Amino acid sequence: MTVMIAGLAAAAPVGAQAQSLSLDARVGQVEKRLNTVERVLSRQNGGGPLVQPEIGPPDASTTAAGTPASAPLTDLQARVAAVESATASLTNRVETTEHRLQQLEGDFAGYRRATDARLRALEESRPTSAAGGNEAADDTPARPARPAPATPKPSAAADSARADRVAAVPKPTGTDAADKATYAYNYGYRLWKAGLYPEAEAQLEKYGTRFPKHRLVSRAQNVLGLVYLDDDRAKDAAQIFYENYSKLPDGDRAPDSLFNLARSLVVLKRPAPDICQVYKEVGDVYGDKLTAAQRAEADRGRATYKCK
Repeated sequence: MTVMIAGLAAAAPVGAQAQSLSLDARVGQVEKRLNTVERVLSRQNGGGPLVQPEIGPPDASTTAAGTPASAPLTDLQARVAAVESATASLTNRVETTEHRLQQLEGDFAGYRRATDARLRALEESRPTSAAGGNEAADDTPARPARPAPATPKPSAAADSARADRVAAVPKPTGTDAADKATYAYNYGYRLWKAGLYPEAEAQLEKYGTRFPKHRLVSRAQNVLGLVYLDDDRAKDAAQIFYENYSKLPDGDRAPDSLFNLARSLVVLKRPAPDICQVYKEVGDVYGDKLTAAQRAEADRGRATYKCK
């Protein structure tokens, strides 16, 4: 019995030492992983030099043989406390980094929306280029600002200034110039966008007379109606829009001409049932063929005039 007790007493320190070494090795692995995370965060937060880890292996020191070691549990408690502190610090840095990323994403999204809005505004207001190009796709934007009304008897200086404005409108070149019908349409379109309504009217009326079967005739007639509408000739505009829709119901701008007809009737102060009839025609004839913007416009019109 005495021998067994002595054996157990001798084995106890060995077991405690093995347990301490095992726990020590596990804490060491945690420290190494934290060091790796710290290096990654250091590079992400600024791309600067690597930041040395706050926790490192204990300084190697030699002790004289036979010198009693410090209590293993006390050492491990100190190291675990250091690991917990470093973990809290890393958690805070990760949360801070995530917050900064969210702010950057929000700022970038706002910047992109503002840039898109500015680009759209520039595209709507920029003059057409002198290099030609087909303006056929751009004949449905917001109307250009109307210039100041001319005096009944313009002076020679006023005539000269208007001639300069007309001369400043670029004429189509390249392939558009070779195609006389396309040239006539595009030049009339550019005159309208420049606010030169009488000149645009003459150009587009000449186009309609000379090229009644051209592929752009639906667009040209719609633009001619817009010229009349902008030039305070709402009755003539309504007539042109109606004829463009009724004669060319499958034309590129037939639905737009119906919407513009409704606008003309509003200017002419026609009763709401007449305007509602136009919006009903839009839905009955074109229905699912309308674009999202056209459907929204039709819905607004019906709501405004309380169409049934």
